Amino acid sequence: MSMVAGALLPIFGVIALGWGLRRSGLVRADFWPGINRLSYQALLPALLFVSISTAEVDLAGALPFLVAATLGFILMGAIALALKPLPVDGPAYTSLFQGAVRWNGFVLLALAGAIFGPEGAALAALVFAPTVPIINVMCVAVLSIWGEAEDKPDVRRVAVRIAANPLILACLAGIAANGLDLVQTGPLADTAALAGHAALPMILLAIGAGLDFTALRARPALLALSASLKLIAAPLIFLGLGLALGVTGMPLALLAAIGATPGAAAAYVLASEMGGDARLMAGHVTATTLLAFLALPFWIGIAS
Repeated sequence: MSMVAGALLPIFGVIALGWGLRRSGLVRADFWPGINRLSYQALLPALLFVSISTAEVDLAGALPFLVAATLGFILMGAIALALKPLPVDGPAYTSLFQGAVRWNGFVLLALAGAIFGPEGAALAALVFAPTVPIINVMCVAVLSIWGEAEDKPDVRRVAVRIAANPLILACLAGIAANGLDLVQTGPLADTAALAGHAALPMILLAIGAGLDFTALRARPALLALSASLKLIAAPLIFLGLGLALGVTGMPLALLAAIGATPGAAAAYVLASEMGGDARLMAGHVTATTLLAFLALPFWIGIAS
């Protein structure tokens, strides 16, 4: 068994545990939205802050890696837009678009520390800062045009929501703390670290709880296309951009992993809120989460 597959086993084991807890009824269904909110609003920002603020990473040297990662998501958005002439309805197209551009960075964070060490975990955390606003703007714009929600989103409110995103704020605070050599030790740092340690297990459990295997039967042709975009086209794009920008070694392997991460559960929430095809989105998240166990070792191996 490869090192990557060995590192993925406990990650997918916790995801499977979350699915089992939800399926068995041992943990009630109405419990999981609170777990998602707690993780997103508090625990994950603490993890990102600690990972970035204490990392020994050359931020200037990481710039080509960050540029490649950011351009990768933009290019995947352009590829998805090029598919608009396909004979599919608007809501289904929005889910195809989200499937192409949204990534589950939480799975990557869990994997990066295990196989790439603290530097890899810090680089993975840094990716959130430039990409979260770009991905959200692209997805909201596409859903605003082709979704079937009766009420279109208020542009100002969306902008404020993105600017106040706790993940972005945590990344920026971590970069500032790292540069100024602040909050490296002491009670505040220990508190953030302790909260951060709880983030990934909680998030992985919630990912498992959200898997919907019945949705795999929804529009199988579109589901196959969206999964191929996410797990085949995206890693190729990220690898190509990394090589073009001179990224090598561990950061290049991390770029491949970013491309091969599964779809994000947040895409299902947004599809439900803004008139996308939520069932197709649920199928995409479930399919790519399962297939990522094969895709991640493959693409990381190619990059290495």
